[in-house]
Amino acid sequence: MTAAKDPRGTPTVPITHPGFLLSCAFGALGVLLILAGLIIGGQVIFVVGTFLGALSLIAALAWRADLISAWKRDHRR
Repeated sequence: MTAAKDPRGTPTVPITHPGFLLSCAFGALGVLLILAGLIIGGQVIFVVGTFLGALSLIAALAWRADLISAWKRDHRR
């Protein structure tokens, strides 16, 4: 029997990890909304963009935590 595949993908291959993908998506949307909020002058749009930026950071930190745990698993003393 084969081992169950990790649904999070391989942390060292960013394109397979949901945390990386979500971080990129939230970050791109956040930047667009922040710029739109600054250009248009809409505070609500700016705040939503900032919130998406924060979600991007949280997703990136989750991916980083998986990278660290994979590295520790592969480099035992």
